[in-house]
Amino acid sequence: MTHPDAAARHLRAVTGSAESVPGPVHEPGSVNTSADDHAAAEERAIVEIARARAVLPPMDATAFDCYLGSVVHEVAEFTEGDPVNVLASLIGVAGVHLGQKPHVRAGDDLHPLLVWPLIIGRTNSGRKGAGWSSAKRLAVAAAPDFMTANLRSGLTSGEGLASMFTDDPKPSGEADDLDAKPRAGGRLPAGDRRLLVFEAEWAGVMERMKRDGNSLSATLRAAWEGGDLSTMAVTARVAPESHVGIIGHITPEEFRSKVSTSDLAGGTYNRFLPVMVSRAHFLPGGQGAPDTIVKGIGAEMAERLDNGRKLGALGFTPAGNDLWRRLYVEFGTDTGDLPAVEQFISRAAPYCLRIAAIHTALDGATAIDARHLTAAAALVRYSIASARTALSNSGEAAKLARWIAAAGTAGRTRDEIRSGFYQRNRTAAEITTLLDQLREAGRVVVGKRPPAGGKGRPTEVYTAVQVPPPRD
Repeated sequence: MTHPDAAARHLRAVTGSAESVPGPVHEPGSVNTSADDHAAAEERAIVEIARARAVLPPMDATAFDCYLGSVVHEVAEFTEGDPVNVLASLIGVAGVHLGQKPHVRAGDDLHPLLVWPLIIGRTNSGRKGAGWSSAKRLAVAAAPDFMTANLRSGLTSGEGLASMFTDDPKPSGEADDLDAKPRAGGRLPAGDRRLLVFEAEWAGVMERMKRDGNSLSATLRAAWEGGDLSTMAVTARVAPESHVGIIGHITPEEFRSKVSTSDLAGGTYNRFLPVMVSRAHFLPGGQGAPDTIVKGIGAEMAERLDNGRKLGALGFTPAGNDLWRRLYVEFGTDTGDLPAVEQFISRAAPYCLRIAAIHTALDGATAIDARHLTAAAALVRYSIASARTALSNSGEAAKLARWIAAAGTAGRTRDEIRSGFYQRNRTAAEITTLLDQLREAGRVVVGKRPPAGGKGRPTEVYTAVQVPPPRD
């Protein structure tokens, strides 16, 4: 995650007033040119960024130790979006662009390189749209035709999704041509089975999936597996081939209010990769990354995507195989979380494999190496922590996390939390549950404070975990 000091560096580099950072009030018509005013605005920006990011789980920066991670580092200082948002979005786009040929096997299951990030962030401070805009601009620079013809929004029903891949009937009298490419309903380029769906309001899609008779949820589960999306409803569609990627945006409150236990148990949402995000910078007057940087990234990314599309089944290097055996056990073991969290993260192992395979394909390699898995595993672990955070009572937890963080290294004792934060309006059991959630999400750690005078039992102290900054 971007260090708050970076916000100050970027604000100094931007001319004009910091309108998005409230500061001293000036008389109408006056110009804020005071060095003190700029310093105050920068300090406010640092505080606001730190406050917003305090609710995020900690992240291992090795998630960025891959080609797409290096791309994110090149543009991170020019976007207010969270670097992990840009990374996950680029992974999702790349997996669709690479198409159906490159794949990886896990047992008898063939996994297409499809990753569906569900970007979870608050309405304003999450800056979800800013992260997608940065990723989309890079993708357009690399694959303008694909981003024009294969990017869609507006998921409504399973039949509607399947229709994107349904061949037009052969015109009467037309001769059979076994070598001819199939036509995909006139909605995708002829013979192209790649569809990238971006939904800025995933909450609306969740509402539509709950309607009686709506087959979208079942169709999405089939789409994640790749291949047949055929439906048998009144408006039946025959779509034997598909390669669908989805990137959705939602707030934590919307997700918790709209997802039910049956939704999670049904298996639709464990197809998604939850990623908690927040603002990384205040950039008033920002213009995004310079064109020279974007064009350079686009040219290299285009070459890597084109080379990766030619690959087939991906294997493992010896080092990759050894690491995968360990990760498979790690991500395939029950975590002891609440059932809702366990269900949400139950596809952590295949996601680690798919992400590592995308890294491998973009490197033009035919075998997944340990470095590809290491970067993938770091992102999956962050996703698991994101699921815990998203499904917890994050409003109350976020406030408590910020209150603990305000104490710095001194931390807060249980008695201080019960009396100072809750004014003794919560039971000890309720406080324990919330503190356990924060601890399991990696947002606080518990330590011991020696008793005054050295006699008696030590006191438990809860200290906020500082989110490590990503490299700019």
